[in-house]
Amino acid sequence: MNQAYTLLDAAYAAARWGWYLAAFLVLGAGSYAPFLFQARTGLHHTDPELSRSLTRRAARIGIAAAATLLAFTLLRLFLQARTLIDPGDALTSEFLRAVLGSDWGHGWMRQGAMGLLTLLAFGAALRGSRLGWMVASAAGGGLGLTAGMTGHAATERAATIGMLLDAAHVWAGGLWLGGLAVLLMAGLGACRALPPDARPAALRTLVGDFSRRALIFAPLTIAAGGLLAVRYLGWGWPLHLFQSRYGWVLAAKLGALAVVAALGAFNWRVAQPGLARPEGEPRFRRSAGLELLFGILLLAVTAVLVALPFPGDEM
Repeated sequence: MNQAYTLLDAAYAAARWGWYLAAFLVLGAGSYAPFLFQARTGLHHTDPELSRSLTRRAARIGIAAAATLLAFTLLRLFLQARTLIDPGDALTSEFLRAVLGSDWGHGWMRQGAMGLLTLLAFGAALRGSRLGWMVASAAGGGLGLTAGMTGHAATERAATIGMLLDAAHVWAGGLWLGGLAVLLMAGLGACRALPPDARPAALRTLVGDFSRRALIFAPLTIAAGGLLAVRYLGWGWPLHLFQSRYGWVLAAKLGALAVVAALGAFNWRVAQPGLARPEGEPRFRRSAGLELLFGILLLAVTAVLVALPFPGDEM
């Protein structure tokens, strides 16, 4: 029999949602490390000021995202501990130490360590450190690897292959949707300082760079998620979606994913080529913002899904 979904459960899901949003921004910001961005676009030769402005903005986003990530890691630990005790009982330091001593507690500590390392690395990157950028990008990858340590990927049903698939799912999703967020916040923001006649070419360069990466990471995100569903539920999982609460939420995630993918295809085939026209930038901004909005909703559904028991495991 399913347990009732409580206010504490909702608060815990909201904290996981915030953690995912911050982690995706960390991954997206890391993908604009100068040694990666400059190799992909060549803007450091044609427009060095735009290149520097964008990477500085990306570093600031990374700092804010890493600090937010640490805050949500602590909040998730507190809320998880509250779910393990009776409502009237006090949460003691001894109990928190016991929680941290569990397998999931070790996962939280690793997530916190990666978050702190990312924060320090982006701080160094903002001051122009190449090593800081390298560590920030690598630590973002470490976040993807630790994300599954406090969810379904840490269960016996997932095993090692499930943990790796979960990491690939987070990495690819973060580089896709997190990269889109940084493009909108940092890339389009940096372009506003350009003369009107120089903006269209710069926008096409930035959007083209993101589109090439999205064409790789979006399919990888979907493929890794599909293989995870097979790992958790078996090959026949699409036939049993509506037979459990887990299945209903998974169906909602698939629906949100379909909308995000459709909007991404529209941006690739319609909005991006339209940047050559005067009305192209506002249309791209609207359609890309809508894609990102549904991506944020997708992460909200994911935050609920990862805490639900598998079909047949309900209490």
